[in-house]
Amino acid sequence: MIKHLTRRATVALVVAAAAMSPAAYPAVADTATPLNGLFALTPGSCAEGRATGSYFRMILPAGDASGPYLANGDSTCSDNTVTLLAPGTDGGLKSGEYQPQPASAFDGNGNAVSGSITQPVKFYGVGFATASNQTDPQTGQGTATPQITVSGDKLGGDLSAFGVTWNNQVFNQGAPKPGGALPGKTTPVTGTYDRNSGAFILEWTSQIVGGPFNDFTGLWHLVGKVGGGAGGAVAAPPPPPAPGAPPPPADAPPAVAAPGAPAPGQVVVQAGQQYVSPPPLSAGQQLIALPVDDNPRTVTPPWVIALLVFVAIGGGILFVVGERIFSRGR
Repeated sequence: MIKHLTRRATVALVVAAAAMSPAAYPAVADTATPLNGLFALTPGSCAEGRATGSYFRMILPAGDASGPYLANGDSTCSDNTVTLLAPGTDGGLKSGEYQPQPASAFDGNGNAVSGSITQPVKFYGVGFATASNQTDPQTGQGTATPQITVSGDKLGGDLSAFGVTWNNQVFNQGAPKPGGALPGKTTPVTGTYDRNSGAFILEWTSQIVGGPFNDFTGLWHLVGKVGGGAGGAVAAPPPPPAPGAPPPPADAPPAVAAPGAPAPGQVVVQAGQQYVSPPPLSAGQQLIALPVDDNPRTVTPPWVIALLVFVAIGGGILFVVGERIFSRGR
């Protein structure tokens, strides 16, 4: 009889311990939070055939994200499949609002004149530029407001409004496409984000539908720092001191970081695996203050789990002893 009760108590202990283990708690998925504001771009650069910063590549119809790519004779890189990008008049890509192309999007030679997101850059002798439009110029469909989201340190979002103007033509280069589809080699927006420094990497691919580059796919790699105010306005200089007032104290010299590993917040660029420091924010800009993570999932301290297991074991022992006493009394 006692052996049978002991077996029952052991089973009860095992069940209690399993119920108190962290694995027993249901997992709660992280929720994506909108991250609105300016994604200030780090200009692209090339050194020893390695691209860093922000750049664009065109994947051949038979290729994938690893290539082969279409060469651009106007590229300034030794690897001429890389077209470097530089921030436009807004300083980069805005999340939470459109950056539309002007009504007259081309000059007399077909060069794109949009320049708010990225500066126009030559592609096969003709300038191309980027914009985000409420109505997609290529398809005539409405688009979602450009939106980058963050979950932990991962970025996602909807850039269906993102497009390119080139040689009197327009090409949607968003992800997803207007309407939410991901045709062909189009992939969702992905990336990483450092909440402390604001450093980010954004990447996506978007297959071209129609036109001279039908079935070619654009690969976009944007690097930089998330900042506040639009346009990066420069702060006004301080007023001159009043007559007879003592001069203001000189600013202390900036601290010099010791050489060594990259500082936290530096962006690790996949192409070439080099470290690139994102540009400082313009005067007047501020890092976006993210809402506090209100995810209901919590981490149970190890000592709490140990205490609960100890209590369960003690309760099991008392149960067995009590059963024995009760049996003897009968």
